[in-house]
Amino acid sequence: MSCPATPFSGERPPDPNTASFSRWWYHGDGIWVALAPPYEGRWYAGEPALKVLWYSEVAGELRITGTRLDPPGAILSAEVPSGYEQFGYQPSSILVPEPGCWEITGSVGEQTLRVVADVLAHELHPLRAA
Repeated sequence: MSCPATPFSGERPPDPNTASFSRWWYHGDGIWVALAPPYEGRWYAGEPALKVLWYSEVAGELRITGTRLDPPGAILSAEVPSGYEQFGYQPSSILVPEPGCWEITGSVGEQTLRVVADVLAHELHPLRAA
């Protein structure tokens, strides 16, 4: 089964400082999300956790969930530091335990962005320990 990965958006967050964080943004329902530059728009399994920046048009607490689609069952873990609720941007770290096709969901209030990602093997992670 191939993974129906979500394409990147041509749109960027309205804040130019946030928009300059990455060239690879996903966008939907007033929420943007981008992986840190070392990943070049690719998702990786395993340690270290991925650094992921979110931007929302509404203030509130960011909730991140994710589940593997092929086969379903595994879940990811996410850390969302506090103190950013009044800003448009929100840093996070996401640890995807295994490669495969994953749905990652970020929600703020009633807004939700779902991204389907083809997560690559830990051995390909550009920041992994040798």
